[in-house]
Amino acid sequence: MNSPAPSSTRAKMERVLQAKVMVQITRSLGDLYGLMEQITTDVLDLYPHIACRTQCNTCCKGTSMPVSSASEWAHAHTYLTRYWTLEQRQAMIERVKTLYQAHADILWEVHENIQQPPDMAKLERFARLLPRMQDSQCPFLVDEKCGMYAGRPAKCRAHGGFLFIFQEHVQLSACASEVEKMEEYVQKQGTRKIIMPFWNDFETKIVRDFNPPGAVSTVLPLWVMAHIEGDDLSAEPELLPDFSLIRSRWKSLEPN
Repeated sequence: MNSPAPSSTRAKMERVLQAKVMVQITRSLGDLYGLMEQITTDVLDLYPHIACRTQCNTCCKGTSMPVSSASEWAHAHTYLTRYWTLEQRQAMIERVKTLYQAHADILWEVHENIQQPPDMAKLERFARLLPRMQDSQCPFLVDEKCGMYAGRPAKCRAHGGFLFIFQEHVQLSACASEVEKMEEYVQKQGTRKIIMPFWNDFETKIVRDFNPPGAVSTVLPLWVMAHIEGDDLSAEPELLPDFSLIRSRWKSLEPN
Protein backbone atom coordinates (compact mmCIF):
# COMPACT_ATOMS: atom_id res chain seq x y z
CA MET A 1 0.00 0.00 0.00
CA ASN A 2 1.43 3.40 -1.03
CA SER A 3 2.01 5.97 1.69
CA PRO A 4 -0.02 9.17 1.31
CA ALA A 5 1.87 12.11 -0.14
CA PRO A 6 2.92 14.81 2.36
CA SER A 7 0.51 17.73 2.52
CA SER A 8 3.01 20.11 0.87
CA THR A 9 3.43 17.71 -2.04
CA ARG A 10 -0.33 17.27 -2.37
CA ALA A 11 -0.74 21.05 -2.46
CA LYS A 12 1.79 21.30 -5.28
CA MET A 13 0.05 18.54 -7.22
CA GLU A 14 -3.33 20.21 -6.77
CA ARG A 15 -2.03 23.57 -7.99
CA VAL A 16 -0.53 21.97 -11.09
CA LEU A 17 -3.70 20.00 -11.78
CA GLN A 18 -5.74 23.23 -11.52
CA ALA A 19 -3.54 25.02 -14.07
CA LYS A 20 -6.02 24.57 -16.91
CA VAL A 21 -8.69 26.35 -14.88
CA MET A 22 -6.40 28.97 -13.36
CA VAL A 23 -4.97 30.11 -16.69
CA GLN A 24 -8.47 30.90 -17.94
CA ILE A 25 -9.12 33.41 -15.15
CA THR A 26 -5.89 35.37 -15.57
CA ARG A 27 -6.64 38.93 -16.65
CA SER A 28 -3.26 40.09 -17.86
CA LEU A 29 -0.01 38.77 -19.26
CA GLY A 30 1.64 39.66 -15.95
CA ASP A 31 -0.90 37.52 -14.09
CA LEU A 32 -0.24 34.64 -16.47
CA TYR A 33 3.52 34.95 -16.00
CA GLY A 34 3.03 34.87 -12.22
CA LEU A 35 0.92 31.73 -12.53
CA MET A 36 3.57 30.11 -14.72
CA GLU A 37 6.27 30.93 -12.17
CA GLN A 38 4.31 29.29 -9.34
CA ILE A 39 3.41 26.22 -11.38
CA THR A 40 6.94 25.77 -12.71
CA THR A 41 8.32 25.94 -9.16
CA ASP A 42 5.82 23.26 -8.10
CA VAL A 43 6.65 21.02 -11.07
CA LEU A 44 10.40 21.27 -10.49
CA ASP A 45 9.85 20.46 -6.80
CA LEU A 46 7.85 17.38 -7.82
CA TYR A 47 10.49 16.30 -10.35
CA PRO A 48 13.88 17.41 -8.96
CA HIS A 49 15.76 15.50 -11.66
CA ILE A 50 14.77 18.22 -14.18
CA ALA A 51 17.81 20.48 -14.56
CA CYS A 52 16.00 23.59 -15.84
CA ARG A 53 16.36 25.50 -12.57
CA THR A 54 20.15 25.04 -12.27
CA GLN A 55 21.45 27.87 -14.50
CA CYS A 56 21.40 25.51 -17.48
CA ASN A 57 21.25 27.46 -20.76
CA THR A 58 21.04 24.63 -23.30
CA CYS A 59 17.67 25.97 -24.48
CA CYS A 60 19.30 29.35 -25.22
CA LYS A 61 21.74 27.92 -27.75
CA GLY A 62 21.66 26.17 -31.08
CA THR A 63 18.26 25.15 -32.39
CA SER A 64 16.09 26.69 -29.64
CA MET A 65 15.57 30.23 -30.96
CA PRO A 66 13.09 32.00 -28.62
CA VAL A 67 9.61 32.76 -29.99
CA SER A 68 7.40 35.59 -28.78
CA SER A 69 3.90 36.82 -29.51
CA ALA A 70 3.30 40.55 -30.00
CA SER A 71 2.13 41.20 -26.43
CA GLU A 72 5.08 39.29 -25.01
CA TRP A 73 7.45 41.35 -27.14
CA ALA A 74 5.78 44.50 -25.75
CA HIS A 75 6.46 43.17 -22.23
CA ALA A 76 10.08 42.40 -23.16
CA HIS A 77 10.48 45.79 -24.86
CA THR A 78 9.32 47.56 -21.69
CA TYR A 79 11.81 45.55 -19.65
CA LEU A 80 14.67 46.34 -22.03
CA THR A 81 13.97 50.07 -22.24
CA ARG A 82 13.32 50.42 -18.52
CA TYR A 83 16.00 48.24 -16.95
CA TRP A 84 18.78 47.95 -19.52
CA THR A 85 21.22 50.77 -20.10
CA LEU A 86 21.67 52.27 -23.56
CA GLU A 87 25.06 50.53 -23.78
CA GLN A 88 23.49 47.15 -22.96
CA ARG A 89 20.80 47.65 -25.61
CA GLN A 90 23.37 48.72 -28.19
CA ALA A 91 25.48 45.62 -27.50
CA MET A 92 22.35 43.45 -27.83
CA ILE A 93 21.44 45.12 -31.14
CA GLU A 94 24.91 44.38 -32.48
CA ARG A 95 24.52 40.72 -31.47
CA VAL A 96 21.16 40.59 -33.26
CA LYS A 97 22.62 42.17 -36.38
CA THR A 98 25.52 39.70 -36.35
CA LEU A 99 23.05 36.82 -36.05
CA TYR A 100 20.95 38.33 -38.83
CA GLN A 101 23.92 38.70 -41.14
CA ALA A 102 24.72 35.01 -40.71
CA HIS A 103 21.21 33.53 -40.68
CA ALA A 104 18.66 36.01 -42.06
CA ASP A 105 17.38 33.57 -44.65
CA ILE A 106 16.77 30.89 -41.99
CA LEU A 107 15.18 33.37 -39.57
CA TRP A 108 12.69 34.42 -42.23
CA GLU A 109 11.95 30.82 -43.18
CA VAL A 110 11.31 30.07 -39.49
CA HIS A 111 9.10 33.17 -39.29
CA GLU A 112 7.02 31.99 -42.24
CA ASN A 113 6.79 28.47 -40.83
CA ILE A 114 5.55 29.76 -37.46
CA GLN A 115 2.55 31.26 -39.29
CA GLN A 116 1.57 27.91 -40.84
CA PRO A 117 -1.14 25.60 -39.40
CA PRO A 118 0.08 23.02 -36.87
CA ASP A 119 0.62 19.79 -38.75
CA MET A 120 3.40 17.29 -39.33
CA ALA A 121 4.66 19.23 -42.35
CA LYS A 122 5.27 22.22 -40.08
CA LEU A 123 7.29 20.08 -37.67
CA GLU A 124 9.26 18.60 -40.53
CA ARG A 125 10.14 22.08 -41.80
CA PHE A 126 11.34 23.08 -38.34
CA ALA A 127 13.40 19.88 -38.17
CA ARG A 128 15.03 20.86 -41.44
CA LEU A 129 15.57 24.56 -40.66
CA LEU A 130 16.63 24.77 -37.03
CA PRO A 131 19.73 22.54 -37.19
CA ARG A 132 21.16 25.07 -39.64
CA MET A 133 21.38 27.49 -36.68
CA GLN A 134 23.35 25.09 -34.50
CA ASP A 135 26.22 27.58 -34.19
CA SER A 136 24.00 30.40 -32.89
CA GLN A 137 22.59 31.46 -29.53
CA CYS A 138 19.88 33.75 -28.19
CA PRO A 139 21.10 37.38 -28.40
CA PHE A 140 19.80 37.94 -24.88
CA LEU A 141 22.21 35.38 -23.44
CA VAL A 142 24.83 37.49 -21.63
CA ASP A 143 27.74 35.91 -19.75
CA GLU A 144 26.00 32.52 -20.08
CA LYS A 145 22.83 33.83 -18.37
CA CYS A 146 19.53 35.22 -19.64
CA GLY A 147 19.96 38.98 -19.69
CA MET A 148 16.22 39.66 -19.51
CA TYR A 149 15.08 36.77 -17.34
CA ALA A 150 12.23 38.75 -15.75
CA GLY A 151 11.05 39.89 -19.18
CA ARG A 152 11.43 36.64 -21.10
CA PRO A 153 8.50 35.26 -23.14
CA ALA A 154 6.21 32.49 -21.97
CA LYS A 155 7.75 29.82 -24.20
CA CYS A 156 11.04 30.28 -22.34
CA ARG A 157 9.22 30.22 -18.98
CA ALA A 158 7.53 26.92 -19.88
CA HIS A 159 10.77 25.14 -20.71
CA GLY A 160 11.23 22.04 -18.57
CA GLY A 161 8.01 22.37 -16.57
CA PHE A 162 5.27 21.89 -19.14
CA LEU A 163 4.00 19.24 -21.53
CA PHE A 164 2.73 20.09 -24.98
CA ILE A 165 0.20 18.30 -27.15
CA PHE A 166 0.71 17.94 -30.87
CA GLN A 167 -2.03 15.96 -32.56
CA GLU A 168 -1.95 12.57 -30.77
CA HIS A 169 1.52 13.13 -29.32
CA VAL A 170 2.40 14.46 -25.83
CA GLN A 171 5.95 15.52 -25.04
CA LEU A 172 7.92 17.38 -22.41
CA SER A 173 8.68 20.94 -23.48
CA ALA A 174 12.42 20.71 -23.00
CA CYS A 175 15.70 19.91 -24.72
CA ALA A 176 16.51 16.39 -25.91
CA SER A 177 18.59 15.51 -22.83
CA GLU A 178 15.73 16.40 -20.46
CA VAL A 179 13.25 14.44 -22.58
CA GLU A 180 15.54 11.42 -22.31
CA LYS A 181 15.84 11.85 -18.54
CA MET A 182 12.05 12.05 -18.21
CA GLU A 183 11.68 8.91 -20.31
CA GLU A 184 14.05 7.08 -17.94
CA TYR A 185 12.07 8.43 -14.98
CA VAL A 186 8.68 7.20 -16.22
CA GLN A 187 10.10 3.80 -17.08
CA LYS A 188 11.55 3.48 -13.58
CA GLN A 189 8.32 4.54 -11.84
CA GLY A 190 6.33 2.02 -13.93
CA THR A 191 3.70 4.45 -15.21
CA ARG A 192 3.67 7.21 -17.80
CA LYS A 193 1.52 9.43 -15.60
CA ILE A 194 3.14 12.85 -15.20
CA ILE A 195 1.62 15.74 -13.25
CA MET A 196 2.37 18.77 -15.42
CA PRO A 197 0.35 21.53 -17.08
CA PHE A 198 -0.08 21.72 -20.85
CA TRP A 199 1.67 24.56 -22.65
CA ASN A 200 -1.11 24.56 -25.26
CA ASP A 201 -3.59 26.02 -22.75
CA PHE A 202 -1.27 28.92 -21.98
CA GLU A 203 -0.36 29.57 -25.61
CA THR A 204 -4.05 29.69 -26.56
CA LYS A 205 -4.79 32.12 -23.74
CA ILE A 206 -1.95 34.45 -24.74
CA VAL A 207 -2.84 34.51 -28.44
CA ARG A 208 -6.59 34.75 -27.92
CA ASP A 209 -6.87 37.21 -25.02
CA PHE A 210 -3.67 39.27 -24.82
CA ASN A 211 -2.86 40.01 -28.47
CA PRO A 212 -4.63 42.32 -30.93
CA PRO A 213 -6.39 40.80 -33.96
CA GLY A 214 -3.94 40.09 -36.74
CA ALA A 215 -0.89 39.99 -34.48
CA VAL A 216 1.67 37.27 -35.18
CA SER A 217 4.35 35.45 -33.24
CA THR A 218 7.93 35.25 -34.40
CA VAL A 219 11.48 34.78 -33.16
CA LEU A 220 12.88 37.47 -30.86
CA PRO A 221 15.69 38.56 -33.23
CA LEU A 222 13.08 39.62 -35.81
CA TRP A 223 11.12 41.55 -33.18
CA VAL A 224 14.34 43.40 -32.38
CA MET A 225 15.06 44.07 -36.08
CA ALA A 226 11.55 45.56 -36.34
CA HIS A 227 12.30 48.01 -33.51
CA ILE A 228 15.81 49.33 -34.22
CA GLU A 229 15.87 53.10 -34.51
CA GLY A 230 19.34 54.50 -35.01
CA ASP A 231 21.54 52.80 -32.46
CA ASP A 232 18.74 52.02 -29.97
CA LEU A 233 15.32 50.41 -29.72
CA SER A 234 12.26 52.46 -30.61
CA ALA A 235 10.61 54.23 -27.68
CA GLU A 236 7.34 52.28 -28.08
CA PRO A 237 6.64 48.71 -29.19
CA GLU A 238 4.75 48.11 -32.44
CA LEU A 239 2.40 45.15 -32.06
CA LEU A 240 1.46 44.90 -35.75
CA PRO A 241 4.62 45.56 -37.75
CA ASP A 242 4.71 44.80 -41.46
CA PHE A 243 7.43 42.17 -41.42
CA SER A 244 7.74 42.22 -45.21
CA LEU A 245 8.74 45.89 -44.98
CA ILE A 246 11.11 45.04 -42.12
CA ARG A 247 12.85 42.51 -44.32
CA SER A 248 13.15 45.02 -47.16
CA ARG A 249 14.60 47.59 -44.77
CA TRP A 250 17.40 45.23 -43.67
CA LYS A 251 18.02 43.60 -47.04
CA SER A 252 21.61 44.89 -47.10
CA LEU A 253 22.45 42.85 -43.98
CA GLU A 254 21.31 39.53 -45.43
CA PRO A 255 24.03 37.04 -46.38
CA ASN A 256 24.98 37.03 -50.05
